[in-house]
Parts: sequence; structure tokens; C-alpha cells
Amino acid sequence: MGFSGTIEHLGVVNELGDTFVRVKVKAEAACGNCRAKGSCSIGAGGERTIEVARKPGDNYSSGEPIKVVLEQSLGMKALGLGYFLPFLLVLVMLATMTTIGLNEGMAGLLSLSSLIPYYLFLGLFREKLKKEFSFRLRKV
Repeated sequence: MGFSGTIEHLGVVNELGDTFVRVKVKAEAACGNCRAKGSCSIGAGGERTIEVARKPGDNYSSGEPIKVVLEQSLGMKALGLGYFLPFLLVLVMLATMTTIGLNEGMAGLLSLSSLIPYYLFLGLFREKLKKEFSFRLRKV
């Protein structure tokens, strides 16, 4: 993790395309103590492949070590959209359904099913979110 409000991970360029660079990133020992580990899926262990938009003039080669950088504030925003808001939605729906008199089983099923339109809505805005939550590459 960087000190300037960024989340940084070392990786290796795995695949190059005309418009993208795929970087293989492995969780490091430092991930366990990182302040942002809750919003960073890499810290969950294992290896991840991250696709980063390739800018004109970027010169990378396959197998090259590279740093993948994301602003920490964007990581927290992603955490909110992916976990916090859906949790609140389910909680509000459950409270509403039980208040209007549905039995607990049906209220639970309807509450969980409310996540379907939520994630479909997020899916509709996938391209806009991709632009907002974009990773940057920095040479090592």
C-alpha cells in the first residue's frame, strides 16, 4: 500500500492487447496488516488477474514486473456499492416485509430476491463504473 492514499500491488504483465493489459497480482504478506484489506479482494489470498485499460504510448512487455495502483477512496466506494448498500437493502426489505405481516420465511426470500434488481442495475452501469474504478499501471 502506498503512503499517498493509494492501494498498490506488485504484479507481472500477463497478457497484452490493443486496449488492455492483464496483470497477474499475488497477495503479499503485507496484505494482512493493510488498512484497506477490507476493500481489496487481492488481500483475500491467492492470485488475481486485473485488466487495466491501455493508454496510447504505453510500452509494456509480457512478464514485466509492474505496480497496479488504485486510489484508496475508490476502494472504499467500491466496498460501499458491493457490500454495504446491498446489506442495507436486504435489511430494510426484511424489516418492511415483517412489518406488513409476511411470515419470516417469505420475508427473507423476498428480501434476498431484492438483490437481483440491485445487481442488474449495477450491471447496466458496468461501463460507467469501469471508467470510474480504473486501475493505473506504474513501472517498478
